[in-house]
Amino acid sequence: MSIAQSKITAQGQVSIPVSVMRQFGLAPGEIINWMTLEGHLIIEKAGQYLLADVQEVIKLPKGLCKSDGEIREGIKARIRTKHAGR
Repeated sequence: MSIAQSKITAQGQVSIPVSVMRQFGLAPGEIINWMTLEGHLIIEKAGQYLLADVQEVIKLPKGLCKSDGEIREGIKARIRTKHAGR
């Protein structure tokens, strides 16, 4: 089901329709990820992590707390790993 259409320019650029930006909370300058899933193109807003993802990345055992600095370092390490292949 199509919610909007865009045209790809000769430079490979795509404009995201304002209605789509509003619906998904996108703003100018934000990063989006392009992925494939079973032959379909998937676009997602970058930097969206579930709490479970963050807990796994920083290896937080249940009942143990980490400082803000440790959490930030864990998130930075995960982002570096995720984007290393780009």
